[in-house]
Amino acid sequence: MIRAEYQRFMQTLTDNSVSEDVRKIANLVLSNLETLIPLSTARGQRVKKIVELAQLNWDGLSSQIHISPVQSKTQNSSTCALKKISVGPFRGFAQTEEFDLSDKIVLMYGPNGTGKSSFCEALEYGLLGNVAEADNKRFRDQNKYLKNAYTNNFEAPEIIGDNDAIIVANEPLYRFCFVEKNRIDNFSRIAAQVPAKQGELISTLFGMDAFNSFVRNFSAEMSNNHIDVEGLKSKELSTKQQSLAGAIAQKKEAEEALKRLVGEEQNLANQFREGLTFSQMGIEINGEGENLGAINLLENELAQPVNPQMGLSLSTLQSLGNSIRANLSDLAAKQQILQAASEQVSFKNLYEAVQQIQQSNAGVCPACKTPLNHTVVNPYTHASSELENLQHLAQEQDLVEKLKHEINASLNGVSHIISTCCTFFSENVIYTYQLGPNSQVSLEWWNSLNKILSDGYSPWQHLESQVKKIETADKAIGQVLQDRSDKQLQLKRLRSFNHQIVRINTERDVASKAIAESKKTIENFNAENAQLILDVKNEHAAVQRNISIVSSYADLVARLNAYKNTLPIQLVAKLGETVVSLYNAFNRNDAANERLAEVYLPLAQNQRLEISFENDPLKRFDALHVLSEGHIRCLGLAILMAKNLKENCPLLIFDDPVNAIDDDHKEAIRRTLFEDDFFSEKQIILACHGDEFFKDIQNLLPRKIVSQAKLFSFLPRLGEQHIRVDFHCRPRNYVVAAIDSLDRGEIRNALAKSRQALESLTKYKIWKYVNDYGDGNLSIKMRSAASPIELRNLAEQLRSKIAKGNFGDSNKLNVLTPLDTLLDMNGNSREWRYLNKGTHDEADRAEFDRSTVIKIVSMIEALDSALQ
Repeated sequence: MIRAEYQRFMQTLTDNSVSEDVRKIANLVLSNLETLIPLSTARGQRVKKIVELAQLNWDGLSSQIHISPVQSKTQNSSTCALKKISVGPFRGFAQTEEFDLSDKIVLMYGPNGTGKSSFCEALEYGLLGNVAEADNKRFRDQNKYLKNAYTNNFEAPEIIGDNDAIIVANEPLYRFCFVEKNRIDNFSRIAAQVPAKQGELISTLFGMDAFNSFVRNFSAEMSNNHIDVEGLKSKELSTKQQSLAGAIAQKKEAEEALKRLVGEEQNLANQFREGLTFSQMGIEINGEGENLGAINLLENELAQPVNPQMGLSLSTLQSLGNSIRANLSDLAAKQQILQAASEQVSFKNLYEAVQQIQQSNAGVCPACKTPLNHTVVNPYTHASSELENLQHLAQEQDLVEKLKHEINASLNGVSHIISTCCTFFSENVIYTYQLGPNSQVSLEWWNSLNKILSDGYSPWQHLESQVKKIETADKAIGQVLQDRSDKQLQLKRLRSFNHQIVRINTERDVASKAIAESKKTIENFNAENAQLILDVKNEHAAVQRNISIVSSYADLVARLNAYKNTLPIQLVAKLGETVVSLYNAFNRNDAANERLAEVYLPLAQNQRLEISFENDPLKRFDALHVLSEGHIRCLGLAILMAKNLKENCPLLIFDDPVNAIDDDHKEAIRRTLFEDDFFSEKQIILACHGDEFFKDIQNLLPRKIVSQAKLFSFLPRLGEQHIRVDFHCRPRNYVVAAIDSLDRGEIRNALAKSRQALESLTKYKIWKYVNDYGDGNLSIKMRSAASPIELRNLAEQLRSKIAKGNFGDSNKLNVLTPLDTLLDMNGNSREWRYLNKGTHDEADRAEFDRSTVIKIVSMIEALDSALQ
């Protein structure tokens, strides 16, 4: 089972997306499957073994995925039935036994331990090429499991098909032909497991436990403890190279710094002037050789002294002159006005003096000391009144003082200009008009400036000429100062660029020095460890091989697990409708609220097995939660049999599966197998350990089919070392047994079997027949609650129902006539006593009448034929 399923998995590796290394590791596992299966993940047993095998054989492994002829599902598909099988030595068979299987129905009975399972395993091995139980019991070599313990020998069973050809094992074609009890048992037990365990539901049912266990025992990946993917020499070198980490990091950092500086240099040069290189910029700014450079040139130029500006202007001088002249004219006019009002001015002064005295002599006259209350006029009041009248004189006096002040300020301005001109011009005609430190400007001095000199010009005119010259000189100096400011800005810009040049050159020198030092350190290390470095190179091929092994192994295990997880989906796809039909057939006597409407098989990981019932088809239930154990077993059996139908399997082989089914469902399962149309075209091989089940199957089948069916009985061992088989066991069908006993002259046995046949026919066939075509409701008298139904009473009531005119079957005489013949015999008659006597033992009884017994057997045979 494991090998076959693994080979099916390998067919998924033929896609181009799968690497050759993954195919190689897959072929390695396949060729060493028996060695690997017993190994598990404990202490890394399996992965260590795979590492050992891979390292020894890696270069010789094939990357081709070969499709074995056994893997073809169509092989031998024309063989629809088995004709015979030769078994032994094999398991419990110590010698060769040949079983005739040349019928559509092969029934085997035997108590536990008599060899039925050995026979079924022979079929399994012959059809599938392996035995699942050997995998489950961890037999590394299946031959050891299949050997007979006493002969210590094993021969593969030989199976002949209905075309007389030897059947070659074909696992894909026959794998779903087998239905086993253990799988159904395990399926039902999962209902009590935790939800995570229930995910294995379908795998368990289809016997995939061994394969699942095989897959789970692959470690997900190989660790360094399993295989060397670094190299011992590489590790040693790596450990030593840790001392170089600083130097390598320093070298890398310095190299990256140099790369960065190249970009910074070009960006800086482009900022200075587009199209210029960094070196050209440096030469232009700092010079080279006799070229002083722009910074030096500017510094030299700015070091030259510049004369200060005098700050004189002709317009200022003329403005001062005009102001003086205008103010002198206004002053003369104001003084004339005040002169004309001199008397009033005196009184104004008097009144102001009176007001000033008022604060100290407020009670008496300031002139005569007369108390104020004795004066004619209050001098203080009179003074205030008169001052108000003389207010215009005060204003004129204020204007006069203001004019004098302005004239004086203007004259001082002219004096300052004269001093400046005398300073600027060393030989100066107006030098005599310059005032000394202790001299004050005056109108006389002003008037002297406007007198004509011997040269025909006044000092004022000379002053205007000199101020004009100084103003022109100041303008020239101002232009020089403006140029000097521009040069200072240019110098500042050049110095900023030069600062960046110095920084970049410094960083370049530091980086270059660091690279040189790092290279020297690395070169020294390489020289000291030259042999170790060479060893690492030689080790590289083995490490690369190991890396390929590790990666391909991890990929293979991931794919294998994914395949395992999707297996249940593949197994149950499109089975739902058939499962429902089979399950309801197994439970045909249940109420509508127990029969299924739909079954939702798990088609994805972590999905549950869900169902809905006929009375409420839209409501889903967790099947393992709501179904009884008996119903869960029926559901498991239905899934297996549905798969058999879907795969169009030629056979249906039961290894005691009904032993896993409770008694309430056995009859319905028998009817589903042998009465319904589901499996009417298949050869059915059934082995069971229940004698009653063996008997009930034969009585359910038509007499003709039972007569042709192959019946085998495995007998208890009586000290033998070989399986005992009764190849001619008597049929358990009562009608066939009655006829056979009559043919053998065993009259009493014929009557006994007739009695049993009539009981079986009335209860299970005639009553059903009456229910199908008429009224099946009967009123049966029983002697006590524990008494069985009296056969005569049951038969008479059934006859009365069939005899009614409204009975639905037009061919009812085929049933009614033989039933009348039997019942026309009086219940107390000798004939019925004969029939009853077939079930009792009496001493000294008379011999049975052969003709009567023949008549009874023939009527029962006729009933049986009519009811088929």
